[in-house]
Amino acid sequence: MLVDPPRPPCALSPRQPAALAAARVARAGGMLATMGLASSVFAVSRLIASWRVTPATTSHEISIVGQKLSYPAANLAAVVVVALAALGLAVTAMTVLGVVREFVAARRFARAARACRPRRLGDAWVLADERPRAFCAGLFRPRVYVSSGAVAVLDEAALHAVLAHERHHLARRDPLRLAAGRVIATALFIVPGLGEVARRQEALAELSADESAVAGAPENRSALARAMLSFSEEASPDEVVGIDPERVDYLLGEPPSWRFPISLVVAGLALIALLAAAGVLAGQLATGATSLAPPFLSTKPCVVVLAAIPSGLGLGALRLRRRLRSRQPTRKGCPADGV
Repeated sequence: MLVDPPRPPCALSPRQPAALAAARVARAGGMLATMGLASSVFAVSRLIASWRVTPATTSHEISIVGQKLSYPAANLAAVVVVALAALGLAVTAMTVLGVVREFVAARRFARAARACRPRRLGDAWVLADERPRAFCAGLFRPRVYVSSGAVAVLDEAALHAVLAHERHHLARRDPLRLAAGRVIATALFIVPGLGEVARRQEALAELSADESAVAGAPENRSALARAMLSFSEEASPDEVVGIDPERVDYLLGEPPSWRFPISLVVAGLALIALLAAAGVLAGQLATGATSLAPPFLSTKPCVVVLAAIPSGLGLGALRLRRRLRSRQPTRKGCPADGV
């Protein structure tokens, strides 16, 4: 009979170097994201404060084939503010898009998992899937899932070890942490190397879960190795499941060799601070003026703008709906994730 071991505590000890490294990377990513978003909001606020937009035609006009067209007038500082604001809007938009993408993916998985009618196994849920899988999923209400194939191929000790591994992900809320890391790496595209840091954070999360499982029961070291071997043997030829050379090295007794990317984090913070400082200096000198009254559209441009807002929102909602429909899974069966 399978008896659930106690869940690992959230507190980390110096004997868990991978877990400490993963926590440091998560904090550094959060700090970069906070500074990046704050700088983006500041750049947009400088744009609003330094530019004068009027519905009336300005004195800056040119004549093309008999049509008088107005054009914006700005000094160099105002152009810099526009560039920084465009960059800030891009970062903000990619952040929102990334959050929506992660949320939609989590909702889709939850619906698919409920449709499979999973059964309880202690504090875990068993999905009807012949492929051996074990994972933790759910952004705000994470759960441990294990496939019926994994229950069939693993012995009791290996299943205990795998569940202990996944319970660490549950206790640390790793699905939410890793999703946040992916969003940050995508949104802060101006900081090079964040994508690799996000991938490294995922690897450290797996190592820290192995650490927790082994710390709870030393015999879990060999049990986890057997589980990884069983998962890889049962995997289909076109996929590699459960085999990670670094995890194997750790289970063989070698400590994880990884250093915190302090140079990358410092460079990222310096770049964001530099852009914010440029926004402050340019915002003090920026003067710009433009018009919303192009003669070939309307003599009352506000009417055009107000009419364009619902049209743009409707087109955006339709495009999002089509994109979500196109991403619906076509394979029948229960969802599965990596080990």
